Amino acid sequence: MSKLSTTNTNTSSRTQARDFSQMVSGAANQTGAANQTGAANQTGAANQTGAANQANHSVTVPAPNASPVSNPAQPSMEQTVDAIVQMLSETAHDLRSPLTTVRESIRLVAEGEFGEINIDQHSCLAAAIDQCDCIDQMVGEMLQLERLRTGMPRIRRRWISVVDIRQAVQETLQPWSLPRKIEVLWDGADDPNVIVFADPAVLRRLIVNLVVNAIRVTREGDSVLVRLQPSASGDAVIWSVIDQGIGITQAQMQRIENQQFSSSAGEGLGLAISRQLAALHFSTLRLRSRAGYGTEAIFQTPTASPKSVAHCWVRWRQRTQVKPTSNNQGSNQGTGDSQSQALGASKIQRRIRLDPPLLSVELSHESAPPKHAELLSLGTVSIGAAMPRDVAESFDQILQTHLRLFDLAYRVDHRHWVWIFDADANDVSIRIQTITDIAQAHLASIRLHWSKPSFITLDHRATAAKLSDLLIRETLGASSASTFTDANQVRLGTAPIEPSTAASDRLDQELKRLSAKLNRQTETLKRQAHALRPIGH
Repeated sequence: MSKLSTTNTNTSSRTQARDFSQMVSGAANQTGAANQTGAANQTGAANQTGAANQANHSVTVPAPNASPVSNPAQPSMEQTVDAIVQMLSETAHDLRSPLTTVRESIRLVAEGEFGEINIDQHSCLAAAIDQCDCIDQMVGEMLQLERLRTGMPRIRRRWISVVDIRQAVQETLQPWSLPRKIEVLWDGADDPNVIVFADPAVLRRLIVNLVVNAIRVTREGDSVLVRLQPSASGDAVIWSVIDQGIGITQAQMQRIENQQFSSSAGEGLGLAISRQLAALHFSTLRLRSRAGYGTEAIFQTPTASPKSVAHCWVRWRQRTQVKPTSNNQGSNQGTGDSQSQALGASKIQRRIRLDPPLLSVELSHESAPPKHAELLSLGTVSIGAAMPRDVAESFDQILQTHLRLFDLAYRVDHRHWVWIFDADANDVSIRIQTITDIAQAHLASIRLHWSKPSFITLDHRATAAKLSDLLIRETLGASSASTFTDANQVRLGTAPIEPSTAASDRLDQELKRLSAKLNRQTETLKRQAHALRPIGH
């Protein structure tokens, strides 16, 4: 399969990505008559009239929520969604077998097993195989969606370079982008030293979902931008997928917020699974859109160090405790009690301008809440020193794939892990015993050493610091020269066992990051001290 042609491999391509980003940002500030007319066709005459009556200044207000009042006799939205997800999962299981048969039959014909074919016929069959791959991807999403909503995601996180993620996404996007000649531009994804803590397969699927949604609303021959940039705190990489499509109107944004709408094109699983995949990387999914200009989908992943993993996870985990509260700032702008309640309930924010409003909404995961909202159990687990490498890899897969949505396992060394469970004193012993039984059933010779569990409250300000200290301490304490008993290496004539530098490399990265942060804080203190000096001194 040929590689998708993208940017960041030469200077002209990087310039094109930068110009595209500037063009998207600049379009948000245009207020010409032609743009207002185009926006009016997207948002309707009522929205155009309402925007024209506002002064050209920025005021953040909640948008009205036009969702109808639910009928108690009818099933709730959550029950309806659960029923749909279950139906999709059952359908996906039934589709897998015939889809595999169809793809393999086409492949045999394309490879000439039943006679020679010409170039045109081969191209047609190759396109059919690509479409089968697209369908297989959607079938996989149907199966994953049910697991996500039940809180058993089967995820395996590790450190991976953004360059590797970019390459995997490019290969997956070929069937979607090539037929319409849409170029996927990348900005900030060409540094192999930038690593993120993620499940490579799940992160690839999340980016592909967002880019495919963008491709669906992009005109043939245009571009979609995938932009990576560090967060303000430096502990995360912010991913943005930007298109120049028709944008999302206020009514559509409300439907997205109420889980009644999938994407700006109304196709595919779209945001229903994307918001769940973002949660697996300790992030919400934020949408920013202006009707007539385009849409930006944003999420983030931890980067650089164990400390970033701790802080990102704790921030995300604490958000699950926050219950939505009514915001009454816009209640006086309505025309009745129902509209006031809608204004307070909606999370959609908009910037009022003469041009179409910039709408923004933040989507969190939709699954069962944590079992223990304010309590965490944590500890470590390690395998015996005589265990070979393949046993350690197998246990890592068992441990991580049996985590629940609000659990975390961080591998600090080849044979050592830090775990955090959504469990109290009674539940944690059951969880440990369950994972031990599963590991011993698959790996008869494994020996596991679990530490005594500790318990911390999640609502304390020091929670992130405590977890960060634990991860860093265990990482630094892990032996960088740890070795494995490998049957292939104890034979005569084989290469000697080499030590691993993973721990020292991570320590170097953490020290560099802390040094840069200290320098920034020193400069800030100098400027503040200078500003506080009396005039004339």
